[in-house]
Amino acid sequence: MAKFALYTKYPNENRSYISAVHMTTIEEARAYFMGMKRLSPEQFDQTSQVDVMAEASSDPGKGLMFGNQ
Repeated sequence: MAKFALYTKYPNENRSYISAVHMTTIEEARAYFMGMKRLSPEQFDQTSQVDVMAEASSDPGKGLMFGNQ
């Protein structure tokens, strides 16, 4: 399973996700988010997008506190 995230499509916002879910395909994740927001496919496509979310590093030595060394 992959982790998919829901993002807004507004160009004046920083790219940060609204919600994330583990699903097998992007189509399943898109359908899940459309149902969660109760939007038609056309409405959803105007305001939102779904992308694969990169998993964070599992190495505890890497991160912002350690300067990603």
